[in-house]
Amino acid sequence: MYDIRKVQSNKVDEALSLALEVFMEFEAPDYKPEGIETFKSFIGDEKLIQGFKRGIAPMYAAFDNGKIIGVIGMRENKTHINLAFVKKEFHRRGIATEIFRFLLQDLRWENPSLSEITLNSSPYGLPFYLHLGFVPQSEELEEDGLRFTPMKFLVK
Repeated sequence: MYDIRKVQSNKVDEALSLALEVFMEFEAPDYKPEGIETFKSFIGDEKLIQGFKRGIAPMYAAFDNGKIIGVIGMRENKTHINLAFVKKEFHRRGIATEIFRFLLQDLRWENPSLSEITLNSSPYGLPFYLHLGFVPQSEELEEDGLRFTPMKFLVK
């Protein structure tokens, strides 16, 4: 069993490094160079980083012996997931599912009226989000070189 909790400010850089590493291995091959640069700019954005470090935008992670092995980050509105990645050697072990369950419980506690969570799934992540119960809201789109399917999860 892994330790799942909110990411503290001193671990945000580690979490974003993991996101970039996993993106480059599993996502980047499906994108044009423009999309790869868009993603790098996104995770290097100072406002995003400071939002995570100050806890304004929540970030949740699974830890194995103190090291981050999976992460899910959200926008400040706490209703939109903006990144979700798990290290290669920990894929298909239910880690992202456990992080999502923890996140959902935490958000419900903070906001009992929470009704939905949205995200823009990459082609690689689509089967995972469908498994969690997210529903596509349109066909795949492309913006700034990033391919994604807008999705919604109804909180029960």
